[in-house]
Amino acid sequence: KLYPASTTKILTALVVMEKCQLTDKAKVSSKAISLVPDGYSNANLKVGEEIDIKTLLYALLIPSANEAANVLAEHVSGSVEEFANLCNTRAKELGCENLHFVNPNGIHNSDHYCTAYDLYLIAKECQKYDVFNEIVKTTSFTVPATNIYTKNDRTFKNTNYMILPNYKSYYYEYCTGIKTGTTTPAGECLVASSSHNNIDLISVVLGGGTNSKGLS
Repeated sequence: KLYPASTTKILTALVVMEKCQLTDKAKVSSKAISLVPDGYSNANLKVGEEIDIKTLLYALLIPSANEAANVLAEHVSGSVEEFANLCNTRAKELGCENLHFVNPNGIHNSDHYCTAYDLYLIAKECQKYDVFNEIVKTTSFTVPATNIYTKNDRTFKNTNYMILPNYKSYYYEYCTGIKTGTTTPAGECLVASSSHNNIDLISVVLGGGTNSKGLS
């Protein structure tokens, strides 16, 4: 059992894709924003914004926006706590035997953990959804203007350097996603996928550090 950090959001995405239409709209609450501690990633969402589910999934998986995870959780289940219960139930259905989540985003909590194999099972299920596969290999994303925030300046780069050609030390041309995660207790985490010569692979690294070349 290890801490998954933001790779948690893969399960959040799965449950949302199963429960929602991509064109549904969710409203950003003040609680969804206030639950995110200082220093954690966000997409600069504003209270009262009405944002469609597909856009929120992009915000969830590309800049790893923690408040987007909370907004989606509240939309599906009414609260972060109830959504976590839903995620735990869904994970067990997939065969995850050592997973227990208390939030939808991976904000550190000693009672929030899983195994690498659990994340593999979740990622494999997510890959059944075209929208998921599309999002996790997208290199950058802009949150569209909304009823509250009228500018188009919320642009974010994917945190997975394996799909970004400019990061030559990390880039892998056959990589197709999926999600990074980092907190001090969790270390460097990565769920990665690739496809080449009709072979599809998923790898999961939890608790990573830095090697002799200075690469995480």
